[in-house]
Amino acid sequence: MIRPTLRQLEYLIALEEEKSFSAAADICNVTQSTLSAGIKELENILEQNLVTRGRRKVTLTAFGVETTYHARNILHETDKITARAHQIKAPLTGPLRLGVIPTIAPYFLPQILPSLQEQFPALELQLHEDLSDRIVKKIEQGALDLLLMAFPFETPNMSQMFLFEEPFYLACPKGQEPRKTTLSTGDLDIESLLLLEDGHCLRDHAIAACGLQQPSMRKAYSATSLQTLVQMVNNGFGTTLLPEMATQEQNLPKNISVLSFNEPKPTRQIGLVWRKNSPRSTEFETLGRAMVNA
Repeated sequence: MIRPTLRQLEYLIALEEEKSFSAAADICNVTQSTLSAGIKELENILEQNLVTRGRRKVTLTAFGVETTYHARNILHETDKITARAHQIKAPLTGPLRLGVIPTIAPYFLPQILPSLQEQFPALELQLHEDLSDRIVKKIEQGALDLLLMAFPFETPNMSQMFLFEEPFYLACPKGQEPRKTTLSTGDLDIESLLLLEDGHCLRDHAIAACGLQQPSMRKAYSATSLQTLVQMVNNGFGTTLLPEMATQEQNLPKNISVLSFNEPKPTRQIGLVWRKNSPRSTEFETLGRAMVNA
């Protein structure tokens, strides 16, 4: 009996995710003709149509969707075998696909990457920056190995490792600081507070940490990145909440004041996430401790 190859299964998964032969080929680093031929050969082996080929969009047949589900499980189990072999040979070597959220990546990674490179010179970190819900979906699909993100965030069937907790600070234009000598979260003016747009977990974490109500009406200045929020504050559009890692002097214009809150300070938690029962769990724990001590 002729069996499908792992490469053919990878082609099918990429096609299901991208809905395009050309985009799937780019993901798999092959030509479109190579991927198309691989899918056709897979269909011949299974003697079933897997793909409905349209002019503008590619869709999978019902059997194609079912096959993709099993293909992901097969590749996941194969990855476990390979990872276990690498672990026995030498921990934290070879490629590691790390997903990172945008409110961590530009601030925390520059602090830890030099140390990680020195400690684990054979580790090949492949960084993927995206929103929390997207990287969680990718690790569920087997497209990522490890996540660096902020909690609380639901990650079903995943292991979470707490790394550290960091406080939020109030950022406001210089000369517009609150007159109070001590600042509590109850002093925040919700109408002048600028937040990231919906979809960013930092928005939810900041609101929850400060005990704020979700604003029913929002200024037309919500932003897609912390850098944009900082520039909006710099130009006098309001105030915002920044995690500690984003308040370093090199990250802020000189026209912004950063104020701390009284105890109990509003905070968020930073940690790692990986699939439960991963053969690399011990490695990920080692990497997490190295990040904290970097």
